[in-house]
Amino acid sequence: MEQPCAKTHARLDSWCAPGGVLDAGGDRASFRLYADDPSRRHTRAAIVDAYLAEQDGIDRDGRCAIVTAGVPGAGKSSAIESRGLAGKGWRVLDSDRIKDHLIRDGLDRGVYDDLLDVVLPDGRRLRPRELATLVHRESTQILDTVQEHCIEAGENIVIEGTFRWDGLGAQLLTELGGAGYTELTIVDVEVTCETALHRAQHRWWSGRIDPDNELGGRFTPTTAITDLYPHGSARSICARNARAAFDHPLSAVIESVTLFVDDFTTGTHVESTTTKHNGVVDYTSGHDD
Repeated sequence: MEQPCAKTHARLDSWCAPGGVLDAGGDRASFRLYADDPSRRHTRAAIVDAYLAEQDGIDRDGRCAIVTAGVPGAGKSSAIESRGLAGKGWRVLDSDRIKDHLIRDGLDRGVYDDLLDVVLPDGRRLRPRELATLVHRESTQILDTVQEHCIEAGENIVIEGTFRWDGLGAQLLTELGGAGYTELTIVDVEVTCETALHRAQHRWWSGRIDPDNELGGRFTPTTAITDLYPHGSARSICARNARAAFDHPLSAVIESVTLFVDDFTTGTHVESTTTKHNGVVDYTSGHDD
């Protein structure tokens, strides 16, 4: 990585650390700024409505769900596209898009004007999407509301996430099964930590230096990736949690469950597919430990 990029990345990384100006749990985080503001619920409701309005023609008959697993920068969206798993008629649930709404709200209110005036080591000012950590927690709260609405409506949904939390599988199986969903597909994409870091930094830097990109590149703190890799493991905890969800007894409440794994950690692409119906595994191809 060239020096201006590396120095700028290091500066932002330090700001995202606990106690830094971009600390996700710090005083400048949006969930703290508006903790005592009762009118904030109206802003959140407006963002929910705006997000839902971004897509139309959503199918509600299939009651199918796709959930991604894998670290930031792994290539999860590409894996869904390459398999033709979703497209028109599917609602995509993506916290990064919620973050953009919250960042624009912050720009309109001017609450981060002082930060956006700061010049970083590459000679450019802080870009709006580099504030993403400050709206992270509120974005997940809003996305939870959107997801609840979509599941209650029986929409075909793509839940884009990492599967970093080991309790997510049981929660999703309970919510989807309780709403009558009949098909769940889990797509796990595994890359090495080095690959994920490189991709995340490249994506951020490309957006940062693009003058036509209104909000710039979204910065991903290094620890948001490295913390997902157990010591000495080439595969992330996301793989373990995805497999645990597939194996969970609650998976029997959903008629059809499929686990796709794209593993690039050995330098070659290793694919595996496992399916079960009514809780019983009936097809396995490839190899997935």
